[in-house]
Formats: sequence, structure tokens, C-alpha cells
Amino acid sequence: MRHIAFVFMGVCLMLSQSLNAQTHPLCLSVLSDSDGDGWGWEFDRTCVVHETSSNVALCVDSDGDGYGWNGTETCLIESTAPVTQQSDSTECVDPDGDGYGWNGTETCLLESTAPVTQQSDSTECVDTDGDGFGWNGTETCLVESTAPVTSPSTGSECIDADGDGFGWNGTETCVIESAPPFTPPSVLADVTDVVLMMGQSNALGEDTNVDPANLDAIDENIIAWTQFDGWQVADLCSQIWQKGWFPWRGGVCSNHPAFQIAKGIIAADPSRKVAIIPTGVAGKPISWWDDGAVAYELASDQVTKALAALPGHTEVDLVAWSQGEANHGAEDVWYDKLTDLIARMRAEAWMDPQETVFIAQETKDSSVNERLPSLDSDNDALTAWIPASDLTTKDGVHWSAPALRTLGDRYAATYLSLAN
Repeated sequence: MRHIAFVFMGVCLMLSQSLNAQTHPLCLSVLSDSDGDGWGWEFDRTCVVHETSSNVALCVDSDGDGYGWNGTETCLIESTAPVTQQSDSTECVDPDGDGYGWNGTETCLLESTAPVTQQSDSTECVDTDGDGFGWNGTETCLVESTAPVTSPSTGSECIDADGDGFGWNGTETCVIESAPPFTPPSVLADVTDVVLMMGQSNALGEDTNVDPANLDAIDENIIAWTQFDGWQVADLCSQIWQKGWFPWRGGVCSNHPAFQIAKGIIAADPSRKVAIIPTGVAGKPISWWDDGAVAYELASDQVTKALAALPGHTEVDLVAWSQGEANHGAEDVWYDKLTDLIARMRAEAWMDPQETVFIAQETKDSSVNERLPSLDSDNDALTAWIPASDLTTKDGVHWSAPALRTLGDRYAATYLSLAN
């Protein structure tokens, strides 16, 4: 196999977009790439800077404690549930026990007998996701391993020890000429329904319990568009579907509403074969799906790639929308933006204005629910909403696994009634 080494001499040579998309997630913000080499760091993973990456610094809160990382420093997440801070004390209060707290003015570090890993200006190369590349406080670096990669001293061969499509030629990062081929599922050519999932954390599943042996068992007739391996038979316990988050994160299985929608469709009609395209951005208001905004562009990019790899399909059949928690108290603005979003998607090549169904669901404790019934009386016969206020959550906001299964059935029933 031939290999290609990319040498950076003042100008950053851009890697193939298709190869990058297959091996690493896209960066939400260009500011994640501090050294300008085309690679960034977001969500505890290496990411690829893309034309859709925003110029806005993002505050990414991976552990949900209210504090995040914007690519340069710790930041405070804006939340509808305010973070309790101690305003007049120098005490460092750490509610979630992660080693970082708030002293009323700024983030602080708790004194602990167990050392806390900090991001510093150290020359140590820290590789959080184990892909062989890390961050030394200034730029991307190559981790030295106790099991060294054998590279020829001439630097001519590109060695890819972890099989992610990128390697080391003895001198610099290099890219393998072709990524390992995907093994498409046998059902690929027989798909009857394509489901696009959009929204915030409840559209991601948010680490919800899975019953892999029974209720949430793998179904060969459900395929998912995965972050690294294209179309695969959907598996809630071993695949990364988007952004390195869900449904699998660090070996933890997580449920997903799109998977449950597919199961609901097949339960109603066993002859169906369903392809799901998961997209979502946790904790963001609907403005993130405005024209040209980050979440909308990422979803559009994801669905375009997925459909290009799905024989006989150029459009999605169902858009399932789950968002609103971050817009509490702004229901009028939210609904106006939702109708604008639907109209904008109707003009996309991947959504048929005469056939694609759009269904939104209620959220928990959100006044935006008051406007959802308007979807049943608008000028679009293919829009609808489904109730959810009677369902249970695991934390007051995010649906429990039984709730996701019920929502899947409700989405499926409404979709099939409108599509047929």
C-alpha cells in the first residue's frame, strides 16, 4: 500500500474531507485549533476543522457540572437551571466533587490528597482519548508510548498503529492513503424509511439505561450512520454515532430516541427496514439551528454524507425533533424559529416538501409545549407533535429508558399515519 506524508511548511495542507469525516468528528469551533494545524480538541477528542466550524468560542461542558472549556480557559455554561454560587465567600465550593469549584468570583481548585489533572503550560504530552496524539498546553503533540511504534529512520513509511487512518513516519504525522474499508450491512440496499433525529440533549439519549439483551436488543433491520464506520447495524453498546458522545462513551451503553423510533416503526410493520441519522447538540437554544448556525450546518452535513452512502435514497422520510429545554420562557420566539426551521429544511435537497414528515415532541417543564399543538393546524399537512408530559425522566429533564421506548412508539405511529 502506498502512503502519503503531509509536510507542513508555512501552509497547512488540508486533508481530504471525506477521509477526515470518517476518522474524526468535525470541530464545532475553529478556535479549538490553537496551533492552526487543522486539528482541534473538543468533547475530549481530537476533531477536524471544517468549513462549517464556527468562529465563536464554545463553552463545552462534557460532565454537565455547569463549567466547561472554550478552547482556552474554563468557562461557565449558561443554563436555564442557575448554578448556585457562593457570592460573598472565598471558600471553594465543589458540588459535584470533580476537584473544581466556585469561590464566588472564579473557578477554583480544591486541595485534595488525590491530585487533579490540570491543563497547564507543561511540556508533557497528554493524550486523553488514547489515539496517540495529545496536547502539551500549546499545540498537538505525539505521545511517547511504552510500546513504541517501529518507524524506519528514513521517515518514508507511514505507520498507523491504532488503525484510525493517521500514522507517524518517523518525523511527522502522516495520513494513510485509504482508510480501512467499511463493511456495509446487508440490509443497506433494502431500506424503506430514513429517520433524521435533531435537537438537544434528549435527541442524544443522554446516557440513558439500555437493556441490550431484551428490550433494546440489536435488530438487523435497523442501521445507523456512525461517526467512523459509515452505515452499520445499530448497536447501542459499541458504536459512536456522533461527536464521540453517544450512544457509546468510554464503554458505557446509552439509549437513543432514534433507535426507539426505528423499533416502533418495525413493530408496527415488520416488513420495514429503517436507517437512522442521529444529530444533536446538548444544552443549546433553538437559535443554534438558525440558517447558517453551527448545529444546523452540522446536521445538514451529516445527513448529506449519510444519504450519499445509502443506495436509492436522496431524502429523509421523517425528521424527529426533540428540543426546547433551553428556551423556557421564550415560547413565542421559539415557535417562530421552529416554523422557520421547518420551511428552511423543506428547501433542502435532502427533505421532500411533499413527502417528508416533521414531528416534534413535548419537553418536560417547558412552556414551549403550549405552542406545539399549532403544528396540527398550520399550513403544512406533514407536521405534527406528540405528547410526552405523562412520561418519566431520570433527572427532571432527560427522559428515562421506558419513556424513550414509549416516545419511539408515539413517533412511529404518528409518522406512519401521515406518511401513509
